[in-house]
Amino acid sequence: MGITHVDKILSEERIDCDGILNVTLSVTAQPDVVNNPVDIALVLDRSGSMTGTPMMHLKAGAKEFIDIVMKRTGGRMGRLANGNRIGIVSFAGTASIDVPLTEDVEVLKQAVDALQAQGNTNHADAFTQAGTLFGATMRKKVLVIFTDGETTVGPDPAPIAAALRDDDVEIYCIGLVGRTGLNEETLRSWASEPVDEHVITTPNEEELERAFHDLADTIAGPGATNIHIEDIISTEFAIIGFEPPLIGEAELESSQIIHWYISELADSEEETAELIFTVRHMSGSGGHIEVNDSIQLTDDEGSVVEFPSPFVTVDCGSIIVPECPEPIDVHADPCQDSIFVDAGDIIMTDLGRILQVDFVLHDICPHRRTSVGIIVTELMDDGIEASRGFKVLTIPAHTGSGCRDVHVMCVPFVLPEDPDACGCNNGMCTGRTFRVRIIAHPMDYTWNCCGTIPVGRKV
Repeated sequence: MGITHVDKILSEERIDCDGILNVTLSVTAQPDVVNNPVDIALVLDRSGSMTGTPMMHLKAGAKEFIDIVMKRTGGRMGRLANGNRIGIVSFAGTASIDVPLTEDVEVLKQAVDALQAQGNTNHADAFTQAGTLFGATMRKKVLVIFTDGETTVGPDPAPIAAALRDDDVEIYCIGLVGRTGLNEETLRSWASEPVDEHVITTPNEEELERAFHDLADTIAGPGATNIHIEDIISTEFAIIGFEPPLIGEAELESSQIIHWYISELADSEEETAELIFTVRHMSGSGGHIEVNDSIQLTDDEGSVVEFPSPFVTVDCGSIIVPECPEPIDVHADPCQDSIFVDAGDIIMTDLGRILQVDFVLHDICPHRRTSVGIIVTELMDDGIEASRGFKVLTIPAHTGSGCRDVHVMCVPFVLPEDPDACGCNNGMCTGRTFRVRIIAHPMDYTWNCCGTIPVGRKV
């Protein structure tokens, strides 16, 4: 099954300019045998040459093989799980099915412990009985044969092994060589392709247990091994730290690149690993920004995955809109020809123009108000500038993490027509040229003269 799910999520949907957020990478894997059960024929040599320590190590190795397969299938309480089964075939001069395919680990181990070394070596009958063990199973079929010697009785086993391979049986061979003249090429002629991955040989019995352990890892391996994730983030951001992951190890290559290494994931059941790292926005420009540049995952199983590419909205400017005057509702009764309205402060209007001023204050630091003066003049035909309006605004302080640009919008000026200046008395009869000047200065500061003005005191 290998890697079943990957994800990349952000802790925030929106941050301020120069703000920070956490990025969480996650990888989920599951052992293949959990969803794809396998039937395993464990075919063991009990010929006379196995007497003594070879048989002792064979039994220990075979029982460890059974335990590993149980663990990887998610088994509990001495039973294989999720439909996986093991059967035992042993052989000397003839072969026998000692345990049909079963989930019962204790029965399997008892059969292994009961093996007695005696007799000749009949590999052909061993392969034949293993084929009988599988019967008409529709599960994946795996045959693991251990032997320490050449065939001494019976026909050539190679054609029978070939017929099993043609019937979709995957054959692994473990050979104890160097004692009784076992030829490694013989094992290779029986094994499935690629042969180098299906044959294990050992020169002494002490290494048998490791051979069975390694083969169990191959047949019922973890979900994924030797995982390497390289995450390269956008140059709009910088990685400023990470939490050491509970599974695997992480390291920073640069402020844009982080590596995550996991040697093994999902050893016995579905497992999820997470890596959390922190990034800071660095570019000074806002918008809807993609955090990824690229992210790649490799593992020994050749998993093909695609991480999502999340976006975050970065706000690099505050929008200030001065309040508009509140309207006053007036009701006229039928036949009422005069109405008195107390409008409070009267906005003086006349035939004329409305000038709306927008501007940007650059590099306004947090927690400091800004005083802004806007001067509007009109350039007359004789080159003289006539005053048309002046406004003073207090721009509220922002609470961002750093200095930023502040956008001020919709500052209106009502500019009545001046008949004396334009030379007409009947409406907006000609074009007009205005000039806008803006001056700004911070209102709050931290300096004081010998304590005469307390810091932060507004005067």
